[in-house]
Amino acid sequence: MQFKNRWVLWPSYIDSRLKRKDGRRVTKKEAVDSPTVQMISEALTALGIEHEVDESASYPSRWYRKEGRVLVRNDMGKKEILRLVSAEIRKRAK
Repeated sequence: MQFKNRWVLWPSYIDSRLKRKDGRRVTKKEAVDSPTVQMISEALTALGIEHEVDESASYPSRWYRKEGRVLVRNDMGKKEILRLVSAEIRKRAK
């Protein structure tokens, strides 16, 4: 995947335990409890969205935790992708 045509998705973006100021990008209702890069990757695969996983990366404000990140093509808006992914993860959890 080329570097400039992708979004970076951190698990923190959809983590319901975090406040907005700590990195959450979706509403509490849309968020998921303790998401991992594996959960995000499985959801993206189920949605048919091309992606790449980098498990050694750290979210900048929590550099001491290696939570990983997922890189996706930016064919659609970042917020739209986050909502689709969190909805798919919630659906799989039931």
